[in-house]
Amino acid sequence: MSQVSIARRVGLLGTLPRLGPRGPVSRRRIGRSLLVIGALWVGAGLLSATDAQALQAFGLGLAFPGGGFSLCGGLGSQIDTTALGIGGAVAAAFGLAMFLWFATGNLMAPPLVWLASAIGAAAYAVTHGCLSAESAWLPALGLASGIALAGLGFSYRRPYAVPPAPIPPAKRWHATPAAPEPALPPDLSDSDLARLRFLLDRALQPLARFDGFERLDPFQSAALRYQLQFAGYALAMVQRHRLPALGAYLTQAQVNLIEKARDHRVWRYWALESLWGRGRPDPNPFSSDNVMYTGFCGAQIALFQAASGDRRYRVPGAFSLRHPSGAVFEADLPALAGRLARQHQASPFGLIACEPNWLFPVCNSLSYLALAAQDAQAGTGVWQGMAERQRALLLDEFRDASGRFVTCRSRLTGFAMPPIGGVLTQLLPSFFLNATLPDVARENWSRLRGDLLHADGRARLDRLWPIDVGNYRFTRIAGLCGAAATAVEMGDGEVAAAMLDALEVGHPMRIVGGVGHRPHASIWSHAFEIMARCGRSDGLHDLALHPAAPDTAPHIASCPYPAAMVAKAVARDGGLDMVLVRSGGRDPVSIGLGGLRPSRAYRRSDNCSIFMSAPDGTARLDLTLEARQRIAIREAV
Repeated sequence: MSQVSIARRVGLLGTLPRLGPRGPVSRRRIGRSLLVIGALWVGAGLLSATDAQALQAFGLGLAFPGGGFSLCGGLGSQIDTTALGIGGAVAAAFGLAMFLWFATGNLMAPPLVWLASAIGAAAYAVTHGCLSAESAWLPALGLASGIALAGLGFSYRRPYAVPPAPIPPAKRWHATPAAPEPALPPDLSDSDLARLRFLLDRALQPLARFDGFERLDPFQSAALRYQLQFAGYALAMVQRHRLPALGAYLTQAQVNLIEKARDHRVWRYWALESLWGRGRPDPNPFSSDNVMYTGFCGAQIALFQAASGDRRYRVPGAFSLRHPSGAVFEADLPALAGRLARQHQASPFGLIACEPNWLFPVCNSLSYLALAAQDAQAGTGVWQGMAERQRALLLDEFRDASGRFVTCRSRLTGFAMPPIGGVLTQLLPSFFLNATLPDVARENWSRLRGDLLHADGRARLDRLWPIDVGNYRFTRIAGLCGAAATAVEMGDGEVAAAMLDALEVGHPMRIVGGVGHRPHASIWSHAFEIMARCGRSDGLHDLALHPAAPDTAPHIASCPYPAAMVAKAVARDGGLDMVLVRSGGRDPVSIGLGGLRPSRAYRRSDNCSIFMSAPDGTARLDLTLEARQRIAIREAV
């Protein structure tokens, strides 16, 4: 009789603890891992039953890293402190190797340390002898433990059908229907412009420079590539929802961020990860198991093109990478999307690994976003053809007992990691999945939003991880900003307001030279705050699935940043509404316009003067700006 049948008969369904994941792929991998460990312990028990001290030490070293030295050092009437010290050092080294496996994908480190410690213990037994060779309980313990693990492994390989706990109806959250995007988005405030400058200053510097970016590690969440990509997502959201008729520096900033991602310093980490995680000396970051570059870059490029109407990365080879050896790795957005689709389809889990071996739902939600946005721009149906399989595998293989997403799962062993990153890593899939699997996104948000608010509507800071995942500093800013952006995307104004209020109270913004920043906050955090403040309900969904056409409407084509900034740019009634803000000084500035009707007379609302557009639909305005100046451009009658 199955566990489900038994539970139903005794009335325990819903309270029965879920013994591992429901997904068949995960359970088979976990079962295989337990069988291997069980066989290892059985072998260790048999070796320790021999009379040879070297084999005893080797067997105990196989059972536990450093265990062979404990046999020689501490099980008899005397104590060999040298052996015990070596055993402790080996255990610490194995812990470090396991950390490196997670943090950098170094799959070779744990088994090498483990095997080397067992061989070292055998050699130590030969040269120094063991103080306790007569411990009869060791073989029995090894055999019993191994058999138990093997049996558990067999049980894991059987199907397991207990579903995740349902969301109680009273606790379900329903977003109000998304309002149509306003024809005239509100002006950016001075504080909005200050926040925006934090990202623009970094993006608009020369391509070879990375001033203002943090270089803490090349592998995990503070890596340079993530700073470039999240800044790009934020600028795309601003362009689509707040400044749709601004090209100029806003388009150039996004292009610069994409081009900076092509710098070898950003993707050279892959040569090491491929070597120690896949056993292949392959420097090509497009090859496989690297969704944290290919998926994130694909989403960055697709969102830029969707926001700007610029399709430059559809050109074959437009995103190619050049290795210092001279090798060129060809890529463009359609090619990236094709690789991602093939890798998803080839994966038994449906997900593509980040560091070789580790499968992260949040990283793959960005890959899905790249595929769907590319489909919307190219008129293809790649994502639609694979969405159902991806949805089923995501829900079956990557949820915990409560139905929430796990942080990540090992492709090799099937085991899931604890929720590193706190609620942030669980809620961000809702932000990115809203464009591709909106039902999954909203159900996940319903499960999580209760963790974010007190009964009186204040933010629950204790449920946010006390570390900024973008720079590893001890602050909850990343959690507040990520939760606020997700709440805005979900149409949950209550949670968004609570998160942003807590952000202002606990981490006030400082403005220096017109640039706003929150001390100790990462670029991740600044980017998510901008997405929260400049986004809208279903904002990322609409950006990805309803891309802007190549721009033929009136728009601002050039603007001298930062001497002048644009707080409003909207094409309307065949003309252009804009608000320009002077950033310093009163020197005249020159604003370039594009998308006008060729060789036509246009009138400026600020001084009623008339100017002519050029035969190519461009024009130039020379202005002496007030602090904040509103100008409407209309065709003169």
